[in-house]
Amino acid sequence: MTPLPIDDYLPAICQALAPGNTDAKSGSLVLIAEPGAGKTTRVAPALLQAGLTDPAHPNIVLLQPRRVAARAVAQRIAQENGWTLGQQVGYHVRFERRLTEATRLRVLTEGILTRQLLDDPFLDRTGIIILDEFHERSIHTDLALALVKEIQQSVRPDLKIIVMSATLDAEPVAAYLGTVAPSATVAPGESPGLKGSEAIQTVPIIRVPGRTHPVTITHIPAPIEPKLLPEKIAACLERLLTAPPHASDQGDYLIFLPGVEEIHRTLRRLEPLAAPHGLLLLPLHGSLPLEDQMRALDPAPSNRRKVILATNIAETSLTIDGVTTVIDSGLARIAGYDARRGLDRLELKRISLASATQRAGRAGRTAPGRCLRLWTQSQEKHLDAHELPEIRRIDLAATVLTLHAWGKPDPRRFDWLDPPPEPALAAAENLLSMLGALDQPQNGAITPLGKRMLALPVHPRLARLLVAAADHGLVEEGATLAALLSEKDLVARPPRAAPGGPGGVAAGGAGIGAGYKLQGNSDLLWRRDLLRQAQAANFAPYLREPAAGGIDPHAARHIARTRDDLLRNARQIARTGAPAPSDSETLLLKITLLAYPDRIVRRRANNPNAGIMVGGAGVQMGTESIVRQGEFLIALDAWHPPHNPHNPAQEATIRMASLIDPAWLPELFPHQMRRVYDVTYDPAADRVIPRAQLFYRDLLLEEDRHGKLDPQQAAAALLEAVRPRIVEIFTAHKTAGGGGGGAGNLLARVAILRQALPEHSPPWPTLDTDQLCTALAHSGILQNKRSLAELQTAPLADVLRSLLPYPLGRQLDELAPEAITVPTGNRIRIDYTVDPPVLAVRLQEMFGQTDTPRIAAGRLPLLLHLLAPNYRPVQITTDLRSFWAHAYFQTRKDLRIRYPKHAWPEDPLTAPPVAKDRPAKR
Repeated sequence: MTPLPIDDYLPAICQALAPGNTDAKSGSLVLIAEPGAGKTTRVAPALLQAGLTDPAHPNIVLLQPRRVAARAVAQRIAQENGWTLGQQVGYHVRFERRLTEATRLRVLTEGILTRQLLDDPFLDRTGIIILDEFHERSIHTDLALALVKEIQQSVRPDLKIIVMSATLDAEPVAAYLGTVAPSATVAPGESPGLKGSEAIQTVPIIRVPGRTHPVTITHIPAPIEPKLLPEKIAACLERLLTAPPHASDQGDYLIFLPGVEEIHRTLRRLEPLAAPHGLLLLPLHGSLPLEDQMRALDPAPSNRRKVILATNIAETSLTIDGVTTVIDSGLARIAGYDARRGLDRLELKRISLASATQRAGRAGRTAPGRCLRLWTQSQEKHLDAHELPEIRRIDLAATVLTLHAWGKPDPRRFDWLDPPPEPALAAAENLLSMLGALDQPQNGAITPLGKRMLALPVHPRLARLLVAAADHGLVEEGATLAALLSEKDLVARPPRAAPGGPGGVAAGGAGIGAGYKLQGNSDLLWRRDLLRQAQAANFAPYLREPAAGGIDPHAARHIARTRDDLLRNARQIARTGAPAPSDSETLLLKITLLAYPDRIVRRRANNPNAGIMVGGAGVQMGTESIVRQGEFLIALDAWHPPHNPHNPAQEATIRMASLIDPAWLPELFPHQMRRVYDVTYDPAADRVIPRAQLFYRDLLLEEDRHGKLDPQQAAAALLEAVRPRIVEIFTAHKTAGGGGGGAGNLLARVAILRQALPEHSPPWPTLDTDQLCTALAHSGILQNKRSLAELQTAPLADVLRSLLPYPLGRQLDELAPEAITVPTGNRIRIDYTVDPPVLAVRLQEMFGQTDTPRIAAGRLPLLLHLLAPNYRPVQITTDLRSFWAHAYFQTRKDLRIRYPKHAWPEDPLTAPPVAKDRPAKR
């Protein structure tokens, strides 16, 4: 074997876990080995050969974060040790298993271990668990660590745990492994945690240098826009190929890109460079079949150099022999989850410094190398040290269901390395309850249905779909739909013609791309038909052509493989004797609805390309969808865009949908239905109207506004509608009522007395919004009123008088009378709605009156509007005596000319007052 830096440390690693080592009481170890040290392939065989497992627990499990890594690691271990793959060492990943009962060293993906733990919670045949590349912090890694730690501390103290990484912050992990897990039963108000000084044991940390060859780092500024990456990378590669000879020129190239689309575009851009320079262009990403992934790892032909275009799948675990040059875009698409909306999202982000270190390390494994980083040194200073763990950013439904099956009904009290956020936990519990996997949203027991779902290696949504399909005799169809929903989309480009078949697709309608004229009732059933078409054509390359359906044959083949795997699992939980349905298309749509009960969408009436989803989130129909009509649908694939502080209300986009009949909702989810009868005020019509509504959760399905109106509810609705304007309504009220003027005048009278007589006892009330609404509600006036217009004609003054306790009602008329008697004997109403209050009276009716009338116990003079015979003011004054003495004579002179038939005496104080052109009787 080629010597590696880890070799000199293997004795110390074995000694740290040896049973006789008194410093190894914890049975755990944290190993930090730099890239290229050889930890992944050398540590597990060394532990096996050192005999650190006993016959009762002879196996070693080496966990890898990805399938391609697990397979490659097992092959490399077999090669280095002269073993047979599948005998001494083997691997188990999804779709593939190369091991026997006698295999001692087992390389697994983390999800496989989680499922094995549920079947064998004691890990009876396993003596050592190694979690490799732990810095990636997938949700499976965190869960696996927590579960095996609990096993070690409860029933298997002999179980040994090793956490390995190149860039991990080791101390927190070592402290976690040495900490006794909190008790499952914690008193109310008590924080789960350590109980004393004995709660922590020392966990050793071993650090190993790695890189055996130097790597030269060069920074090249580049735009962050993914669409510009192909040109930038092509320019970098061309410069390297045409530059003077360099020590790294004879090796292969590894280019890190953020996603599959960027890989495909860059491949096309690099094709002109491939032939002249003898380059072999190879993609490497998780959507490829394992065979294609392994092509990128295998040595290139002797006369060619590989150019591998990879996502972050190539950051760790994989040893790609021959790579001496890395071009790093510095970007990755990071999966996230919006717990409030229940939607996934994929964000383009700068990688962490740890990831940049891992990527650069790929160039120095076998020879001196170089790494071209497409960002500046200044930008590098602002990179995060590590990626945010998945447990802090993704959907936790599958994890929470696993914990319930493990006997941990409250994930908040579970012994996490990093506890997940509360909104994500609550969202997971709510979804599992809706799916029927838990008997209630929080702390509910797992149901029999939930246990059947857990037996299937898919997200709980798809497990619910598979269980329902199995129960209705549609196992194969259910497996097909679940595979289509769980894997990369098989639609390579929009086709030009309808594929036909039962998917319900027809020509015509809105397009989803150039020349795209399809409509249908389900994007999912349409893809099912496309899969059948691809399989019938043996996944031929010509399927990519628009005329052939625009199908990605590689994606279709992978989906078919996933379908077959799910079919084997689903048949194990199927109930025998399930009859085949007569209308399978409708039943398939119903079954799909069972998996997405929180994704029901109702289109907006004024915009058929937009809708509102359960929970209140706004959504937009994506151009990819063929579901262009129909009011209600399921958002099967809805992605929320990355958070934009300038547009926080940005709506999600639906890329796949299926129409539903709203009548299915009460049939499938009777406990989620809610009928509401209420009465509401329609401001446009100025009417109180009845409203009978049917809701699915918080989504309105039906509304009837023509039912019978309940008088009590109508009164309450009208009161609620007028509440914000209640003072304005009373103030503007002019209609006579209560034996006098309108409510506005009365309201003003009380206000004037409250201001003029602050010492009055009892005090004059404020008559604010709450008091007015309460009095109006108790008055009974609203019982037969249906509109604001009707309310404005009601005797509102009576309502105000009811607010005046004894003796204020009597004193109001004394201190601020509604009208006063003038010398003619007429009672003239005072206008209190102006300040000061106005008495508008014909001048001739005031003959004989010496002083200005006053109110409020004489404290406030009225403002006299002395009117001419045409009832227009000729004088405004608060000093009547002064008017008679000075201004009257000029006014008399003017009025005698204009109104000669009227009496204009020289002495107004002794002349009889005149009412309607006749002197008043003395």
